[in-house]
Amino acid sequence: MKRFKVKLHGENFLLNLDGEFKKFGFYATRFVKAENPQQAEKIAVILTHQNPNLRNSVLNEHADRPAISLEEIKEVSFLKFFAKKSTTDFTFYPEDDE
Repeated sequence: MKRFKVKLHGENFLLNLDGEFKKFGFYATRFVKAENPQQAEKIAVILTHQNPNLRNSVLNEHADRPAISLEEIKEVSFLKFFAKKSTTDFTFYPEDDE
């Protein structure tokens, strides 16, 4: 099985930070094992959706769903994969009101 570094971009996540409801986007990097890049993307998105911290914080209505898309994907060596596999952080940014 191959190892991939998958960079994701989340948009339209309604969160309550400090008592204020605001929409945020985020960037996240996941390291996954998969047969091909398409499978790696699916696994990374599922892992991100299943993150309990994110999942329990999102306040969007069903009609205004957040989205996660692929920014970049590349195959990585075993050493790089092993060293970075525990990365689960999100980098959030406030989305501008349109």
